[in-house]
Amino acid sequence: MNLHIGRSLALLTCLFLPLQGHTAVDVYSQAPTGTFADTSAVWNDPHDPGFNWSLDGDKEVWSYFTLPSSVTFDRISWYGSNTDGDFAVDLFAATCYSCGLSWAGTEGDFTNNLLATSLFSQAEVHKTLLSGNTYSYYIDLPTAITLDGSSPYYALSIVNNYTSKPFQWSAASSGLGSHLYFIVGQAMVLSTSGNLAFTLTDTMAVPVPEPETYALLIAGLGMVGAAVRRRRKA
Repeated sequence: MNLHIGRSLALLTCLFLPLQGHTAVDVYSQAPTGTFADTSAVWNDPHDPGFNWSLDGDKEVWSYFTLPSSVTFDRISWYGSNTDGDFAVDLFAATCYSCGLSWAGTEGDFTNNLLATSLFSQAEVHKTLLSGNTYSYYIDLPTAITLDGSSPYYALSIVNNYTSKPFQWSAASSGLGSHLYFIVGQAMVLSTSGNLAFTLTDTMAVPVPEPETYALLIAGLGMVGAAVRRRRKA
C-alpha cells in the first residue's frame, strides 16, 4: 500500500468511526429553575434503617408529566438540595390528570413500577453540585426503558431516605403545572401546583451525522478509489 492510499484510508477511518459511536441524548427534560418546589423524603430512623414510613410527616412526591412522543432512556436525572441517604425511584403510568383530593385507587390509578428496581444506594446515585445550592443526581438503569406514549400521563417518584437533610426537589421551568404528593398518615394522593425538575437520557443513542460529514465521507471514498486506480495503472 503506498503512502497516498494509507493517508486516504486513515482519513476514511476518522470519518467513519464517529458514525459508529454513541452519545448521551436527553430525550425529555424539565429543566431546574434554581428554586425548590417540594420536599420528598423519609426520615431514616436509626432504630429502623430504610424506608420505614412511620407516622412522622414523611412525604413522597411525584413529578406528573406527559410525553409528546415515544422515548427510550437508560438514565434518570433529578435536581434538588444537598442530602444524604439512599433514594427510591419509581415510575408509573397514570390514568388521570388530576388526582387532587381523591383517595388513591379512585380517581387516581397507578399501575406497577415500570422500572426493574427502585432502591438505589448512595454509591449508585451520582451527585454533582450544579450551581448555587442546587445539586444534580442521576442513576443508570440496568436496562433501557421505552415509554411509547400509550399511557396519557406518567408519574416519576423520587424520595430520599435521609438522616439529617431531607431532600428538596427543584422546581422546573416546564411541565403540566402540577405534581403529586403523598403524606404518611393521610393515605391519599394529592395534587399541588408547580413542576418538578428531572431529565430522561439515552446514553446509547447513535448520533445522526451532519450533511457535511456525509460529504467528507464521500470525498474520502473518492480519494481511496482514485488512489487505487492510479496504483493499478502504474
